[in-house]
Amino acid sequence: MKYKLRKRTKEDVSEFITWTYDGVYSFYDNNIQKEKIDSFLQSIATDRFYSVIDDQGNLIGNCEFFNVGELTEEVIAVGVQMKPSFTGKGKGLRFIRAIIEQGRELIGYDHLELAVVEFNKRAIKVYEKAGFKRKGDFQNNIRGENYNFIIMEKDW
Repeated sequence: MKYKLRKRTKEDVSEFITWTYDGVYSFYDNNIQKEKIDSFLQSIATDRFYSVIDDQGNLIGNCEFFNVGELTEEVIAVGVQMKPSFTGKGKGLRFIRAIIEQGRELIGYDHLELAVVEFNKRAIKVYEKAGFKRKGDFQNNIRGENYNFIIMEKDW
């Protein structure tokens, strides 16, 4: 099965904001942060914000490409999210490869970065298999708790 990026729709976003995850992965629940919901609602048909679908047009996930560079330098980063019912089933590598390859065709980067919360070992493993290397880390306070994030990068 192949995955494809397409512009987000209102229907996609309506589904995204209902996604919840089991166990420690509830950290990624879309319905608990007003900022996250508002961001999804504002992202409909916006450049560099995509839905990920399968061959049959089923919604599989979403991704966003954004600049994390300083004023004079563009550094493209990607944020990804897979539909909860697809996580933990060995589909992550194909998912991330589709996103980075198609994103590269659409945006044209030779360097890509991402940040992943340190406890998400299964995502880190997938990113490493896709060729990402650890670059650094940072702390962020989310909903009153401090989390360590790992910054990863890939060059072509």
